[in-house]
Amino acid sequence: MNTPLEDILVSGYAHEMEAYLQSHPEDFPEAIDLAVAERERYSWRAAWLLGNCMEKNDKRVRSSLDRLIAAMPGKPDGHWRELMKIVAVMSLNDEQEGHVFDIAMQQWLNPDRQASVRWKAFQFITDTVHKYPELAEEVKLVLLPELIDPLSPGVRRSVSKEAKKNPAIHSSL
Repeated sequence: MNTPLEDILVSGYAHEMEAYLQSHPEDFPEAIDLAVAERERYSWRAAWLLGNCMEKNDKRVRSSLDRLIAAMPGKPDGHWRELMKIVAVMSLNDEQEGHVFDIAMQQWLNPDRQASVRWKAFQFITDTVHKYPELAEEVKLVLLPELIDPLSPGVRRSVSKEAKKNPAIHSSL
């Protein structure tokens, strides 16, 4: 038997899901549990819902942040992207930030990943380089044509624009 949250995740429209979670804040922990789970019908949707119903550095997510990060590797493209959207708006400690940076680099380096996943990974990477400029040299090494060329034209333009915001990275494009 499904919970009310599970029912709305598989039968509701986006605005209905958001309205449900806003009117049932007690289900927020269940949404986090579903977001990190391996439940095909629910997990991606729960991650999407959390990302759309949370605030920047949301205190309701804080205690589950390590679980969200730990769940990222191995997730299908869309699910990974939604988890990254959640993690990217949270204040991370140094250990978390390093771990997510490594995960993002793995996604960026995999040309078989969807362009939107690689773009989300690149955004996190460049945000980290803004904070830690000493990482720029490492990032420049992975801005290779064989990694950029397979991207869609729109994502290629976005990567180029993002790289231009950081001269240390841009010099390699």
